[in-house]
Amino acid sequence: MIKLQANISGFAGRPATVLGAFDEATGILVIAAVADAMPRRDDCVLVETDPRADRDSLFEYGDLKEAITAYYDLKGSVADDGRSACLRFMEKAMRADPAGGIEMDGVDVTGPIYRISPDAGNAQVGALALCRYAKRYGAVADTLSMADDLARLMGGQAVTI
Repeated sequence: MIKLQANISGFAGRPATVLGAFDEATGILVIAAVADAMPRRDDCVLVETDPRADRDSLFEYGDLKEAITAYYDLKGSVADDGRSACLRFMEKAMRADPAGGIEMDGVDVTGPIYRISPDAGNAQVGALALCRYAKRYGAVADTLSMADDLARLMGGQAVTI
């Protein structure tokens, strides 16, 4: 279980902190709480919009399309158990659900085109940033697993595909 914290500013409203947790084994992301911006918590991976801040991941305006795609991927996915949704918002974090702040503006050759409402708040963007982090974490973990399998194969061991 990876504890996540997104400190987001620069969008509508006051700067916000969105707290969540990602279970890498099941692929479930839980958006747990929203608060006014707070300092980095020691036990959390920090996603931050401030390029000068102590952080683990930087979230910039250019990341919004990837974040929205990650949100819809997680929202439409079912966990490994075949029953649980991959994206959950706890009651204390419902105002961070970005569903109302995202508008689809057509499709082109690169995929869907999204538009963010000017009223989309920092908390909603924070939830999107955590979705992007969770999807990227899964891709990195898959790549590392594949590299381990390749190393075992090159070492003469059997690998199950």
